Amino acid sequence: MSQPRRRSTAAVVLAALLAAAGCGKKGPPLAPLRIVATPPADFAVRRLGTEVYVQFILPSTNSDGSTPADLASVEVYAITIGTLLPGVTPLTDEELFEAATLLATIDVEPPVDSEAGDPAASPTDAAVPVGALPEDDSPSSLPAQGESVTVRERLTAEAQLPADLSEVDRRFEVDADAEVDAEAPTVVGLTWVRPPVALPFFDPPPRRTYLAVGRTVDGDAGLSSARLTVRLDGAPSAPPAPAVNYTVDTATVTWLAARGATRPVQAPPVVVSPIPVAAEPGALPVTPAAPAVPMLLPSTPAIASAESTRYNVYRYAGGAKSAPAAMAMPAPVNAAPIDGLEWLDPTVEFDVERCYVVRAVAMVDGSAVESEPSPSACVEFRDTFPPAAPQNLAAVGSAGAVSLIWEPSPDSDLAGYLVLRGEAPGGTLQPLMTAPVTETTYRDDTGTAGVTYIYEVIAVDAASPSNTSEPSNRVTESPQ
Repeated sequence: MSQPRRRSTAAVVLAALLAAAGCGKKGPPLAPLRIVATPPADFAVRRLGTEVYVQFILPSTNSDGSTPADLASVEVYAITIGTLLPGVTPLTDEELFEAATLLATIDVEPPVDSEAGDPAASPTDAAVPVGALPEDDSPSSLPAQGESVTVRERLTAEAQLPADLSEVDRRFEVDADAEVDAEAPTVVGLTWVRPPVALPFFDPPPRRTYLAVGRTVDGDAGLSSARLTVRLDGAPSAPPAPAVNYTVDTATVTWLAARGATRPVQAPPVVVSPIPVAAEPGALPVTPAAPAVPMLLPSTPAIASAESTRYNVYRYAGGAKSAPAAMAMPAPVNAAPIDGLEWLDPTVEFDVERCYVVRAVAMVDGSAVESEPSPSACVEFRDTFPPAAPQNLAAVGSAGAVSLIWEPSPDSDLAGYLVLRGEAPGGTLQPLMTAPVTETTYRDDTGTAGVTYIYEVIAVDAASPSNTSEPSNRVTESPQ
């Protein structure tokens, strides 16, 4: 009986499936697959004085992983936001784009089909070209997908004012028949809340938020980048122009503290001496034999968020401070803000002009706010440093000649050596060659047999004009 029972069960299941398939009832339609460019990558924002640099990499892939990206341009937005009412959620991307200021639209070079040599077709519609190449086939000045681009904004007084969000509409359509929907809140516009007048000191400054989004060939918005903000606190004062001194391999950059720079609150150690202990009445006080102990008195900053002023050093090629055609976000040469007033540059390169500027860095609640740059200090590194002198010069006379040998100079830019000779005992020493010899041996066969000569060797470097070392030790010898 088990076999008929199995056949009956299978028939019931098949009938149920056929009934479900043939009932004609459809589920909710699926949203169409929307293929757009991925978000701009490595999105970074840096405030330097009254300028803000926004840097990112143009998308090169689509949301489904296909390449090249359907990307015609990238838009960069900024908005200054203060404190919202309690319970009001942050702006959505759509609300931000609606209320923010469009800083820049970066047109992107159309990708080229490597096989056909023509601009690639849109991944969403093969009949719609991404763009056209210039008719004269000249190189495009537009950035290509995958390249890094930088946008610079100057923080004007208007840009630092909180944006008016009263036009951001968050009214909800309420269905009176739906009990849950009827309880949904209704918000008409967004307003700012100011701190109590009694506490103006704690009025938090607004922040400026930056966001980037790509646009397809059809004008559809792609995926947005991350949101990054900068503080709009007052920037610290710039330090005065630095001074630059250098040696053969290191440049030392020093500067004075910026006006109004903060310093650590902690005082230096205080030496606490033992306190005399009174003895019996009428006796002299007895001082314990314990030694004086240095102590650090506890201290607390007057403002919890205030930290000591630090500094960043920026280096650029001499000649002009202007940015190159492809602007990039400035980056300090020091790995972390400097606590002191000095920085060592171990990359001295002779016959090259290099300029340095210093910015003060104020740390507020963990966020850095940098000053305007100091006046620049430019220096052209000149090799005026003589090489080390050769050591342990020795001479051996032979038939018609004197053979010399010495230990080399260790300098890396050494051009060679000059051998000097003069008659003993007090003759003037003159070089025996016009061009330096590179070996550490020399055979002088130009002397007169039986005449005693004085020899010394100097090292010569490859600088122009060349630098010469101190002379080696002197030796006397005569050819036989």
